Amino acid sequence: MKYSTKLLIANCIPILVFATISLIIGFMQFRANLYDEKQANLKSTALAAMALYSSHGYGDYGRKADGNIWRGMNFNVSEETSVVDDLKQQTNVDVTFFFGDAAAMTSIKNQDDVRAVDTNALDHIKNFTLAHGAQLWCRSIKINGRTCQAYVIPIRQESDNAVVGALMTSQSMSGFNRIIENYILTTAVTALVILFAAFLFIRWYVARFSQEFYDATNKSKHDLLTGLLNKRSFEDEVKAAIANKKPTDVSVLLILDFDNFKHVNDHYGHQIGDEVLKAFGLILERAFRTKDIIGRVGGDEFMVFMPDMTAEFLRRSEEISREILHELAVLKVGKAEHFSCSIGIGTDAGNYDFKKLYRLADKALYESKERGKACFVRFSSDEVHD
Repeated sequence: MKYSTKLLIANCIPILVFATISLIIGFMQFRANLYDEKQANLKSTALAAMALYSSHGYGDYGRKADGNIWRGMNFNVSEETSVVDDLKQQTNVDVTFFFGDAAAMTSIKNQDDVRAVDTNALDHIKNFTLAHGAQLWCRSIKINGRTCQAYVIPIRQESDNAVVGALMTSQSMSGFNRIIENYILTTAVTALVILFAAFLFIRWYVARFSQEFYDATNKSKHDLLTGLLNKRSFEDEVKAAIANKKPTDVSVLLILDFDNFKHVNDHYGHQIGDEVLKAFGLILERAFRTKDIIGRVGGDEFMVFMPDMTAEFLRRSEEISREILHELAVLKVGKAEHFSCSIGIGTDAGNYDFKKLYRLADKALYESKERGKACFVRFSSDEVHD
């Protein structure tokens, strides 16, 4: 996996986890607040309905022989359905008046358009409100088969404050659920837009950082003048190539030492000397394969490692050496010309490590200088022994 990909994942995962946790916490908090708001709304509606009933009649509640519920002598609760209907029209909240555990008046209608209340909360109303006079908040109950929310308050007699019934305000949860669904949808879309924008920014930042990191790493591996590998990077790559070579591969290492480079600097100046070294680096890059490892390992000393070579192609290193000597001979930089180098070639078909191969190529280089420079010498491990 690329470094930039790892960095992108490392930056995105914490943000994604944090955003997910924040969304969950935010949803739970919103849902809790919405329940609290709904409870307060139904409670205030119940108290308002109770106050409205109280203003219509005085005295105690009682059931007459005809089955109707009266308050005192002038308020027939069972027939005053306009009260609950008007309240529902204004608040969109259903109101049900219980006398005992029977619904005496309600704005709720069943599928047959008949006023009726069938709820699984009746036992709770009996046990909490009718028995103990406690107010009751139902977050989720069934009324006529629909899931609803309800708030129940006790109805007390004026004479002895005894609980004779209950008043329930209720509302379908369909609207409540739609609010939650809209909240989730809106929040999710907003979060996705923000996360996508954050992802684009992080990707841009990671790409920029990775490029800067790559450039810095690349600079640390390469010689600033020629752009070739520096000594340490060259040795690391060669060691890795030798460790991974096939048993049939032949290791080839060339050491190229510029002849009389001090003379170039002394007579033409260091600027010309630098230009000559850069030109030499370009000659090496043109002469060798793209998979060959080329490095500047000293002031005027260069090395080349040729991986994946076979015994049949060993002569190619000598051909390339001739080409390099010719390129240097015709090279002209400013007024400086007629350059040359000494080349030592070490080849081994065994299990030589980098140090042994280097010593072999170094011996070949020394021999080429002994022969008068401007030439190459190749030594094989079969010919020279440590």
